Amino acid sequence: MNINEILNKYNISEATLRNWKKLNFIDNINDIDPSIIENILKNKTSNRRNKRTSSNSIIPASYINDKRIINLIEKIISIKNKYTASVPQILHETIINILNKKKLKVPLDLDKILGTRFSNLNFKEDFQSIKFIYNDNNDFLGCLYMSLLSVGTKDTNGIFYTPFKVVDQIVSDLQFNKNSKIVDPGCGSGNFLIQIYKKMKNLKIPTANIIQNLYGYDIDDIAVLLAKINLYILDKKIVFEEINIYKKDFLNDTINEKFDIIVGNPPWGKKYTKNEKELLKEKYGLAFSKYDSFSQFILHSFDILNECGTLGFVLPSSILNIAVHKDIRKFLLGYKINCINCIGREFEEIVTDVVILNVSKDNHIQSNICLYNNQEILQNTFKDNPYYNFLLPSPIAINILEKIKNYPAFHLDKKDINYALGIVTGNNKKYLSDKKNRKNELIISGKDIDKYNINYSKIKKYITFDRSSFQQVAPDEFYRCQNKIIYKFIGKKLYFAVEPKGTLTLNSANLICFYDTYDIYYICAILNSRITQLFFEDIYDTHKLLKNHIQSFYIPNFKPKIKESISMLSKNTKPQSTYNEDIENIIYKELGLTENEINYLKGRFN
Repeated sequence: MNINEILNKYNISEATLRNWKKLNFIDNINDIDPSIIENILKNKTSNRRNKRTSSNSIIPASYINDKRIINLIEKIISIKNKYTASVPQILHETIINILNKKKLKVPLDLDKILGTRFSNLNFKEDFQSIKFIYNDNNDFLGCLYMSLLSVGTKDTNGIFYTPFKVVDQIVSDLQFNKNSKIVDPGCGSGNFLIQIYKKMKNLKIPTANIIQNLYGYDIDDIAVLLAKINLYILDKKIVFEEINIYKKDFLNDTINEKFDIIVGNPPWGKKYTKNEKELLKEKYGLAFSKYDSFSQFILHSFDILNECGTLGFVLPSSILNIAVHKDIRKFLLGYKINCINCIGREFEEIVTDVVILNVSKDNHIQSNICLYNNQEILQNTFKDNPYYNFLLPSPIAINILEKIKNYPAFHLDKKDINYALGIVTGNNKKYLSDKKNRKNELIISGKDIDKYNINYSKIKKYITFDRSSFQQVAPDEFYRCQNKIIYKFIGKKLYFAVEPKGTLTLNSANLICFYDTYDIYYICAILNSRITQLFFEDIYDTHKLLKNHIQSFYIPNFKPKIKESISMLSKNTKPQSTYNEDIENIIYKELGLTENEINYLKGRFN
């Protein structure tokens, strides 16, 4: 097969294909055996060993926060394993048990969705021997379902049900009346709907009104069934068939209803197929089709939200500051952001912090006040941040940053400043050596970079520079540039060093090349300073240092003599991981920092 046939069939890029050629995975790029491509893809998938392929199951203890129910689920799972029962069979038996206990009629949907009950008599006896503990405050069915699904299934589909205390926090901030029409567009097993129902009942709203106006959608027919059962068992006045929870693809199916409140936890990081991506691109445009599924959920929610209606979502903290989400932040800034609450790492199976976002569909904003972690701020503050970042430094940090921004300065975004990535070998074990020979030379990695200068004596890796062998490599002149600064790509702490020898770097050590008119020792000192560290942490809050971050840093235009003093100090500073306090004190004095501000910087960045 030729290149185009391979690209179309396997949905890979031409750059990827050419990299595989460089790595000798492919012999002839113009005549490719498709079985070779299939083997490469198969090996890549099996080697990742990540969550998407995991068949393990985990009980999400934080979701329900009740040891008795966790013990109950463990007993159910042991019966499942003993009889090799399917997930639907386990759920079927559990629901029958609950409905019998509540003396409620068994809906026909049970057989329709879950199939017939497991006929093994020993299985039924073991199941009936379990002492069921059921509390209406806990979504036991959802927790059980999540415990039965594999980690890989949940990760691929972005399925992570929201812990009770997060649901309670979102719902408690919503304002209802008896006519409020509400939907959870990715309702899962209905944990948001349960709490909304209870809050509305506490407001003495009749059951019929609530059920008529409460909606839920989900693409998983089992989750839809569980959500309906969860509402059904709350009140004997509820008619199962009148519950408005449906199997729907919120992004692609037609939604004819309009709502006053849209609430929930949209899927994050859902892995779309090629066809799904095309449909989303058609509906939302090229930009948003590339981004996380929660962006599309926000956009479509505003399509079906009534004027002055409210959106309350729990979202990954990446929405606050990651550059790829700048368009959705800009979109939200066109409306009234009521509150943003950063609530930390609340999901047991997700290693990311989460936030609660509450926004009104009101583009005639009367008040610019937004509650940010319970602190009143001006919403327009975010409009001045790079990429409309939703990050808010502490009051003292804001004062320091204002002094940095208001001082005459320049940015490293000029046409005569070039940025380049270090070499991506594609196989460091193959190309790097611990021993020097006649053909190879030193190569710097991120761990070799200290502040201010390079300690060449500690570098222990060598490479034979053959650019045709490497996966990705910048033009030679960038590596050989003798007026350059290199920096550590990964890490919370900034490390910049002048590199005047034209030494090669790996991709963990990227580089900035300057013309001779720039004083790179002065620039390096400012980039290594506490004020730049403060800007980087409080404006971006990330562990990856990107080109666009560096281009936004402020390089103060101090008087020539001050610049010269800083430059000489920087040039004569030995490579180190800490700050040069002589340089720091000059910077503080020139920027007019107070003693409190200086102590704050020194205390925060040692």
